Amino acid sequence: MTVYRRDDFAFPPARGRRGVEFHADGTFTGWLIGRGDAPEAAGAGRWSAGGQISSGSGPTASIVSVAADRLEIRWEG
Repeated sequence: MTVYRRDDFAFPPARGRRGVEFHADGTFTGWLIGRGDAPEAAGAGRWSAGGQISSGSGPTASIVSVAADRLEIRWEG
């Protein structure tokens, strides 16, 4: 399971972080740590209001828990 926090969460210093960005049209963008520790888009997919996430070439996932300051996703495969 992976836990995601909001952009404004007070994380301790780090050399980059992975992330996921959900869009209102039902798509999402995955973010990896790129060159120079800058975020780099790495894949896209679709999400549903029922909590299912899928990508064309990557793993599928389920949203386990959603709170105002925390998102938990269980990635499969």
